[in-house]
Amino acid sequence: MRELWLRLHRWLALSLGLLLALLGLSGALLELKGPILRWEVGATMLQLAPGEHGTRLEQDAWIKAASDAYPQLHKVFGAAPPRQGFLESDNVIVFGALKERPGTGIAMIDPYNGAPRGFFVFEDLWLAKLVALHRSLLLPQALGSTLVLVCGLVLLGSLGSGLYLWWPGRRSWWKAASLRPGSQGTRRLREWHNLAAAWLCLPLLLIAASGAWLARPELFGWLTATPMAVKPLFSAAHGHLLLGTPGAWLAFLCGISLPLLYITGLLLWWRKRVARRAVQSFKETLHDTP
Repeated sequence: MRELWLRLHRWLALSLGLLLALLGLSGALLELKGPILRWEVGATMLQLAPGEHGTRLEQDAWIKAASDAYPQLHKVFGAAPPRQGFLESDNVIVFGALKERPGTGIAMIDPYNGAPRGFFVFEDLWLAKLVALHRSLLLPQALGSTLVLVCGLVLLGSLGSGLYLWWPGRRSWWKAASLRPGSQGTRRLREWHNLAAAWLCLPLLLIAASGAWLARPELFGWLTATPMAVKPLFSAAHGHLLLGTPGAWLAFLCGISLPLLYITGLLLWWRKRVARRAVQSFKETLHDTP
């Protein structure tokens, strides 16, 4: 049974491990979307203008202010109040279609006096490329989201099989989930692989399951009568494990761990493959020797 689980674990990782590493790395970087956005568009656009602030305007006033200030915003889709949208800003985010080109126009509006604070096209940002990589692997939406769903299921299988192979049984759990003094070479590499997976297994399972659901929620209608009604819950579980800021940092570590698990696992597989070939070559040499 152990050999079967080992083969399952190995081939799941070899088949889609690189894509999982990319999804993990892009997901980790998206936890830093606030600093990335400030670097791309400038902090001034995202901050409130200095001075006293009174009562917030209504949403209709925000949309009118954006339409008046930025005529390139052809059709407004909606407005996100401060600190409530995907993009982190102290100003209102009014978004919609552009008049002369494809893409999503983003107008930043002061929530108190309606003053324009800036405008940019979301698709022009590196942040948008990062989102596209994480959501659809830069592929057409239908194909990419389905592949992300498959990656999520594969990650669940890989974590389950890896947990079975690592399970310490009667051994000390602390020793099984820590680095041993004096370990070197392949043994140390395996310890790093096991260490990352063991300590982050539970949050990785939640991230993998919620990510698979978010990739194609319409396919899980049998699970929830109204998939879109529970999407915020799955998004929160995927983004910060329902734990707020501490959960976001834990999710960041989980994302970074996937490239680490892929690289260490690939090196372990390659070293074992080389060793087996060396042993087979030695046996053949002995057999051919008179």
